[in-house]
Amino acid sequence: MGHRRRSGIVPLIAVVATLLCPAGPAAAAQDPVIVAAGDIGDCATTGDEATAVLLDGIPGTVAALGDIAYPNGTAANFRDCYAPTWGRHRPRTRPAVGNHEYKTTSAATPYFDYFGSAAGPRGKGWYSYDLGAWHVVVLNSNCAFVGGCGPSSAQVTWLKADLAANAGDHVLAYFHHPRYSSGKHGNEGDVQTLWEVLYAAGAELVLNGHDHHYERFAPQDPWGRADAPFGIRAFVVGTGGTAPRPKTRNVPNSEVFSATHGVLKLTLRADGYDWAFVPIAGKTFTDAGSGTTHGQPPPRTRRTFTATGDTWVDQAHSTRNFGHATTLVIDGDTGNGLDAHGYVKVKVGDTTGVIDRAALRLWVTDASRDGPTVAPTTTSWLPNAMTWRTRAPTTGPVVSDMGATAAGGWVELDVTPLVRQTGTFGFVLRPTSSDGLDVSSNQGAHPPHLVVDTLPAP
Repeated sequence: MGHRRRSGIVPLIAVVATLLCPAGPAAAAQDPVIVAAGDIGDCATTGDEATAVLLDGIPGTVAALGDIAYPNGTAANFRDCYAPTWGRHRPRTRPAVGNHEYKTTSAATPYFDYFGSAAGPRGKGWYSYDLGAWHVVVLNSNCAFVGGCGPSSAQVTWLKADLAANAGDHVLAYFHHPRYSSGKHGNEGDVQTLWEVLYAAGAELVLNGHDHHYERFAPQDPWGRADAPFGIRAFVVGTGGTAPRPKTRNVPNSEVFSATHGVLKLTLRADGYDWAFVPIAGKTFTDAGSGTTHGQPPPRTRRTFTATGDTWVDQAHSTRNFGHATTLVIDGDTGNGLDAHGYVKVKVGDTTGVIDRAALRLWVTDASRDGPTVAPTTTSWLPNAMTWRTRAPTTGPVVSDMGATAAGGWVELDVTPLVRQTGTFGFVLRPTSSDGLDVSSNQGAHPPHLVVDTLPAP
């Protein structure tokens, strides 16, 4: 497969000026630079050729943010679709593995063959390196291929140890899938724990690809709440070569969005960082600014409270009780055009400090393309007695909406507005579509529970 060429691609004078002049405070001569983008080597386009020309004029470390060789990450794709462009900068490239690299083999073998030791341990793909006062962490967000990305996973265990060994450094992390994105793929929940560990360590920046656009977020915490003092500033930079895509949703804290080919240039200062999005020749969109570094946020304490009772009620069987069922069913159409609602109640015992966040966690046994909402309800109901006719009413507005979810994992519904102190809390789950959701009950293998995070009292 030949790589299609475009002749006469040259950087614009304005682009050269952007590269040479940092956006914020004057950069010291020794300040390290990272130039980053993902979704790169595509034989069907010439975008990678244009972005490679930008690399020719920017010194520093090249961060390839995954989906490096299209369409399937084969050895031939690396040879024909990546090597002729970004591949000429391979000696200074530190890559992250993307999902397209796993399309050929479950071990992403051609990716590890091409980059060798620069890609980190074979079969893992996570590693770290230092640039000036900064510690750079590269992670593998293809969680299904590396034993998961949860709290007890090998990658998270390594990440905690690596960050502890480099405490005091400014932290930048990059991996392929974004936790938050306004593009086609949207928010990626599998990387939630990675964000939580990075946030607790005081990480400053996270870079991602996957969605084919450029997006900058204001500093935020792992749960999508604006956090100016301690939040992570995230960039989606899936603009390395393959065809860009438009915005498909409005995600909170998003500040800038553009479907323009280009690269992100980061200058890493001892007391902050400067960013500049550099577009390919012929494009005018740019984005530049500076940020200051911060320390670690206050330590949080997490406690888990298992549900004290749960059941579901079915409009189609209005006098039947399901308190002994191993699953809770929430559905807008049970076969008769009727609803099914789920009920959970949890007792929150003594906690130390101030409650900062509370989330109802449910184990999904049957997926939904549009999951239920959660609202408050009373707590006097009995799981083995309540029916549709005697169901407890809602006592307030909806506080969270699950959206689409996959089977075989935990999902969280933020119920912080309802849990501000100790006590017993009732939650009702109601459908938003005819695509029902089934979750494990207290009688199932994965009982519902409430996760409560507290911060030290002021």
